[in-house]
Amino acid sequence: LEINWHDGQAIYSVDFSSDGTRMASAGADTSVRIESFPVHIEFLSELKRHSAPVNVVRFSPSGEYLASAGDDSCVILWRRSSTKESSFGRDYAEFEKENWTVVHMFYGHSKEVYDLAWSPCGQFFITASIDNTARVWSISTRNVIHVLTDHTHYVQGVAWDPKGQFVATQSSDRSVAIYKYRKEGPDRVRLSGCSKRHHRMNRQEDVTPFRMYHDENLVTFFRRLSFSPDGGFLVTPAGLCKNMETSTTVTAKSGDDDSDDLVNCAYVYPRNTLLRHPIACNSNHNKPSIAIRWCRLPYELRQKEKLFDLPYRMIYAVASQDAVYVYDTQQRMPLCVVSGMHFAPITDITWSHDGSILAFSSADGYCSAVVFEENELGPASQQQLLVDQDTEMMDISLPPEPVIKPAEKRAIATTTASPKKRRIAPTLISVSPSHQPLKQQQQHD
Repeated sequence: LEINWHDGQAIYSVDFSSDGTRMASAGADTSVRIESFPVHIEFLSELKRHSAPVNVVRFSPSGEYLASAGDDSCVILWRRSSTKESSFGRDYAEFEKENWTVVHMFYGHSKEVYDLAWSPCGQFFITASIDNTARVWSISTRNVIHVLTDHTHYVQGVAWDPKGQFVATQSSDRSVAIYKYRKEGPDRVRLSGCSKRHHRMNRQEDVTPFRMYHDENLVTFFRRLSFSPDGGFLVTPAGLCKNMETSTTVTAKSGDDDSDDLVNCAYVYPRNTLLRHPIACNSNHNKPSIAIRWCRLPYELRQKEKLFDLPYRMIYAVASQDAVYVYDTQQRMPLCVVSGMHFAPITDITWSHDGSILAFSSADGYCSAVVFEENELGPASQQQLLVDQDTEMMDISLPPEPVIKPAEKRAIATTTASPKKRRIAPTLISVSPSHQPLKQQQQHD
């Protein structure tokens, strides 16, 4: 099936609605398009009010609103309407099956907007721009309420904590910034100053300190980080770590501490060390990762050893420039790898509400969808996500050690069971020799 998504021009973002019935896509043709899913892929509407390429599109948690932003530095808030707008400038108006209208157009950024994330309550959203700022906006006041100016280069990714305690930003200045906030009334949140900037791994025995993330020479528009649905983890893309046993190496181009070989990775931060350091990384990516998205459903645990002592498994996808890796929180290796699907870099990924579809977009003008059969990823868990309560995790004094000794390859950190507390032990997620056939398959593809 070949779909004329955006007249053959690059697609920069995709997102499923919370009920899974619609998928929105945004691209270089300055439009946002909405298609029905999943039984039949059918064109529903074309939203054209941007005057430049659209870089990000996101449904609100309730699905009531749709926010889009792009190179015109404008953020547009959309909502379904019973009245049809003028078809002027819209080539496919006669084929539309539903109507969307502009609620408000937010101005404040001085340059292109690259990413957007909604608050869990759906009353606020945060945007990332190459004007080196991130801005928090209120739906009710229809205005910006906070401007975050701690980054010194492009802000390329933003994420909002589902538990309503943190927001996170990622920049090409090679750092991830964490901010604490609290809600003050229905139309205002108060953010503290930057609580932590992750940029350098210093506390490593027998390992030279190194920068944790790629610099501005990385050819990508996006560094889309993401919190897990229960707020227990933050995973950040575009990472670098030292691992002499991994064959896929890159060399950083700046900094005396970056002279050694480095491998591409995505860092995993648990909630209890979010303001200190990551505890793990997955480092089997041939090219730099650019986006993370979590599946919204928890899954039942399999009968095998666990990396994290959780009552369920959570699944997330890591998009690199040329492949998509699907991981869960129970095992070190990816569940699957999808590569060779596009002729240009991947730009965004999204999960359907039931976890049956993983869709991703590419700069070659096409979208791909991986459809999982029932229970292929495992049966859904009956456990509720731990969003309303904090998850206690094992206290960790040191960050993960990127270099794995041969004797430690099969070691998995033990966890302590308790009827009242759930703990997470630090474990490095990395490539093992047993995974070599998968790498050979990627190179073959």
